[in-house]
Amino acid sequence: MQNTAATGKTTKPEIAGPEVDAVLRIMDAMEKAWSDKDLPELFSHYWHNDGFVLFTSRGAYYGWESAKEMLERYFDNLEEITLNFGPRKIRVFGDVATAVYEWRTDGRSKLNGTRLLREGYGTDVFLRDQGTWKLYHNHASLAPPGTSHMQDHPW
Repeated sequence: MQNTAATGKTTKPEIAGPEVDAVLRIMDAMEKAWSDKDLPELFSHYWHNDGFVLFTSRGAYYGWESAKEMLERYFDNLEEITLNFGPRKIRVFGDVATAVYEWRTDGRSKLNGTRLLREGYGTDVFLRDQGTWKLYHNHASLAPPGTSHMQDHPW
């Protein structure tokens, strides 16, 4: 295996085109499924493997089963929820794609009716698995409301 730093070779990312569009469509489907609380549809876009990793404000979840159990509990406690992605920057490197974005959820607790408004930043890694993009790693962090600046960045 060659060291790309030593040889001066780098992999140029695809920043537009059919693969970027495919990842954006997957994220659109995930956003809708999340807001509809359609867990079978949402989960169809995740990589069901022990290598799956999910980092949230609720903790780190390693492996698909662990992440799935946490997400099912999360949705079970919600009366309603909507997810909106802000501007998304997708980069495709062969069979790996990355997405950075801002997100916002607005929901209501089933337990006590409390409004659950959250926003933050996300980084996703997708792998192409048998021709289909699957979410392999998600890292979501909270941000204070109104602090978003990503859409102003000159990507």
